[in-house]
Amino acid sequence: MHAATRFVRAAVSNRLARCLWCHQASPRTEVIRNRGLCAICIAAYVAISWRVIYDRDRNLGSIPANLRVAYRL
Repeated sequence: MHAATRFVRAAVSNRLARCLWCHQASPRTEVIRNRGLCAICIAAYVAISWRVIYDRDRNLGSIPANLRVAYRL
């Protein structure tokens, strides 16, 4: 038996798209893969993504669910 069609890899596009965060032009495939952000912004986001923004005195943010469970809040 032979395959009905032969697999052909699509050509890589040289089109550019703008990053949603820094608005710099980046390859479109990179922006799509990173959900709208360029590789530089993704690296910056990963560096700060673990931080929790919560200020009890100013009533900003909320305690994350994993901390509520850990400290029985």
